[in-house]
Amino acid sequence: MAHDAMTAADAVFLRIETLHEPQHVGSLSLFAGDALRNDTGAIDLDALRAHVGRRLDRVPRLRQRVMEVPFGQGRPVWVDDVGFDIEYHVRLTSLPRPGGNDQLLDLMSRVQAIALDRARPLWEMWFVDGVADDRVGLIIKTHHALGDGIANVDLAMALVDLEPDPAPDVPADPWQPRSATAPRDLLTASMADQARRSFSIARAAADAVRDPRPLIGTATSIVRTVRDFVVKPAPAPWNRDVGAQRRWVSARVPLETVRTIREGHDATINDVVLAACSGALRRFLSERVDAPPSLPASLKAMVPVSLRSDDEHGDTLGNRISLILVDLPISEPDPAVRLERVHTQTSELKGSVMVDGAQTILELADTIPRLAPMVTRFVSRQIPMNLVVTNVPGPPIPLYLRGAPLVETYPYVEVLDNEGLTIAVVSYADTLFFGITGDRDVMHDIADLATAIAVEFDELAAS
Repeated sequence: MAHDAMTAADAVFLRIETLHEPQHVGSLSLFAGDALRNDTGAIDLDALRAHVGRRLDRVPRLRQRVMEVPFGQGRPVWVDDVGFDIEYHVRLTSLPRPGGNDQLLDLMSRVQAIALDRARPLWEMWFVDGVADDRVGLIIKTHHALGDGIANVDLAMALVDLEPDPAPDVPADPWQPRSATAPRDLLTASMADQARRSFSIARAAADAVRDPRPLIGTATSIVRTVRDFVVKPAPAPWNRDVGAQRRWVSARVPLETVRTIREGHDATINDVVLAACSGALRRFLSERVDAPPSLPASLKAMVPVSLRSDDEHGDTLGNRISLILVDLPISEPDPAVRLERVHTQTSELKGSVMVDGAQTILELADTIPRLAPMVTRFVSRQIPMNLVVTNVPGPPIPLYLRGAPLVETYPYVEVLDNEGLTIAVVSYADTLFFGITGDRDVMHDIADLATAIAVEFDELAAS
């Protein structure tokens, strides 16, 4: 009998999840379709399921499900799914004719709005037939408890190849699931883990008596983070309770354009993305029918920051992120000045105690098992933000799925309650791909924001 431990950071996303607030991430990818079809012209679902099944040994977590500790006395754990069913996880759907972009976006919105089944491994793949230009779509959903943005890029890399005709997969031994730990034994193990953590806390307290500097540093980071959390930003139109349905749209920008802007302003690619989002939100809010008489000085964006070292890739799943809060200067009319202000902030924040403070708060919330879910949900709702903007570096080289070239890939990140807008970005080959998620009832004009993002990169390039 066996199980794998779940980290405090991974458990956060299970604890804050609700039916109308799923905590998965995902993507929509488009492949040139010929290589994925059989002799009749239909998508070869059996071959695709077999391909994915062969690659699962590279990511063992994809055959594991969540198991709760009895009476809530500890974090959930990962156990092998003895009834694992590849047919459930890898599915086929089709667009109605003519298979245009609006229909694809609508399908993506509806599929991603549905929470994953916690009784099964927390991922799904939907192959999509009927896409225009004889392409094949692939919608992926993976729970955030499986990993952060970089981990999910690594996960996807396990399923694709670097060349159209790779060497055949080496046959693996048949998978033998381990029997799950009995609930009683899991409870005992969790109580022992709590005792060890309590001892570690007591030892840290004793060490602090001899040398209080580390404790003072930790306390300072928490106090500063709490101080930042207390100051709430002015609400945007999407800062309200979210419903169960989503609107999702996409945009794309040549990476060469972004690099030119970066080099011309001595900034980072993430700075350029944030500045473009600032200008797009300025344009979007100004042109809405219910536009306010005057724009707020800024909107506060929560920006995830990777804590991974450069060599933490491959099969290293899990969440290794913290956050910074960036004021997007939407009241500033000059694109170059907006970029300068964003760059100044990110340069200061990435090395600040704010990142460490946010991480420490999450870890402290995990020390009281019965209260951890409530504390985690409370803390997550105190983050003073208007929206999320996340940017994940993807592979710079072409990729292939069973010989089919990957042409486009757009990210999906869920919205949160009282935060009905997220902007996700991933780079692939020579393009930045944007996926923008909004609450369906609030962001009826979200397509205008996607258009504005593309326009703002042109404005920055001309500044």
